[in-house]
Amino acid sequence: MRTTDKKGDVKKYRLKRDVYFPWEFMESKAFWELSGTAVRVFFRFLQKRTWASHKKKKRGRPEFVNGGLVFTYTEAVAFGIPASTFLDVVKKLVKVGFVDVEHQGGGLGRDYSRYAISERWRDYGTDKFILVEKKRSLQPGLDVRSWQAKRKKREGKKSYG
Repeated sequence: MRTTDKKGDVKKYRLKRDVYFPWEFMESKAFWELSGTAVRVFFRFLQKRTWASHKKKKRGRPEFVNGGLVFTYTEAVAFGIPASTFLDVVKKLVKVGFVDVEHQGGGLGRDYSRYAISERWRDYGTDKFILVEKKRSLQPGLDVRSWQAKRKKREGKKSYG
């Protein structure tokens, strides 16, 4: 694990928790679709889960609270994952069914996305699979490309003469 980056110290992001990784993950078709960076990000999501101490174990497996997981772009950059790569990786994890978006954060303020570990990956590659894609964080029309298109359209309507 990296201990520092060009922006400073990443010790504040250190979690001293083990990752429980069932063998079914590794043998799934969805897992083999992931890049190395996607696997690292997925491990981090698994590490962020907390124990559900009040629940009984099923077949000897630990029970976790899988929701409310936060993994910010700042944290990803601190671990050496560029923001654009992190966005692509999260989209892939959602698309293959390992992660679901509980709350889509916005680009302003402290409204960050919250995720949950999903079970949809079990059906990946079958007819039963439910495809979900990560939505845009900005409303349509509020991104840079939309502003550029609007400006271009306005400039085209101006008459010179």
